[in-house]
Parts: sequence; structure tokens; C-alpha cells
Amino acid sequence: MTPIVQNGIPAQGMPKFTLSGADVAAIAAWLHSQPLSDRGAPSTLDILVGNAKEGEAYFNGAGHCTQCHSVTGDLAGIGARYDPKTIQNRIVSGGSSRGFGRRPAGPAPPKVPPTTVTVTLLSGQTITGDLDHISAFVVALREPDGTYRSFPRYDSIPKVVVTNPLQWHIDMLPKWRDSDIHSLTAYLVTLK
Repeated sequence: MTPIVQNGIPAQGMPKFTLSGADVAAIAAWLHSQPLSDRGAPSTLDILVGNAKEGEAYFNGAGHCTQCHSVTGDLAGIGARYDPKTIQNRIVSGGSSRGFGRRPAGPAPPKVPPTTVTVTLLSGQTITGDLDHISAFVVALREPDGTYRSFPRYDSIPKVVVTNPLQWHIDMLPKWRDSDIHSLTAYLVTLK
């Protein structure tokens, strides 16, 4: 730590300090003697801070949620099946609940249709199936009968169209306001 304090990190805006090694060691010892937190025991956050009526209006209007979801279909009783945190996490993950670590206990996540791909060859033939892999060099898919196919890619040949059923959620992530997500969560929790 002494060299960093004495030399600074000018590129990151940290100036150098003219402190002796003993002074730096004394400051470090003092910092290490301080308690990590004086806030007491961790608290549980209440994420139900949104307005359910605004969430319902967003669901049926500006959020365009009804183009894929229904409160009497896939979301019927969601408030009874999941806790508010899980519901909110599913909103921002597109309902997939994919994430790091183990899946939390509780009901299994809803089935999400697979991402599909349509490959159009130069001959005009089209091949469609569940996407297995895509890169700048290859696209691979599994046809409905289970046949595995892969195709080399050179620039835009063959033509490849990927259809991700979660794309709407992915596209919305940078556009959602916190208030939209919180209000939508508050509304979905009421669907018992």
C-alpha cells in the first residue's frame, strides 16, 4: 500500500502523498481497527414499493406485456406461487430465472420456448430448428425431428434469423424505469 500512497495513481486521478512508510502503516492500522459496519444486523428489504394500480396500467398499456402474457393464462395465480422478489427477478430475466448459482427452492420456473433459428441457403432452401450455437463462423441447430445441422458462415451467407422468445424483455432492460418494474411487481403480487 505504501508505494501506491507515495506514488499515487495519476491516470486514475489519485495524487501522490508525501507520507513516510511509518505514517502509511499507522493510517492502515487505524483503518483496520475500525468496525466494518455500525449499521447493526442486516435488514430485509421490502421490494413491494410500487403502486399496483400503476403496475396494472403499465401491464395493459405502455409495457405491452399483454402481447405475450395473460393474467388468466401464464400469469394466473402468480402472486400465490411466488414471493415478490422472485416475481421481480423473473420480470427482469424474461421469466427464465436463469442466473448464477443454484435455482432457488420453490415452484419450477415457467417453461420458456426455445430460441429458434432459420437458415436460408444460397439455393433458397430454409432450415429451421432450435438454436444450438451461433458465432461469426458457424450456426448450429437441431431440427424438429432431432437432426443436428451446422452451417459455416461467411459474412451474411447463409442468411440467419434468430428468434428469441425473451427478446422483448432483453430489449426492454435498458428502457425500463425502476418505478415501472416496482409497480409491475406490486401488481403481479396481487394476482392470487
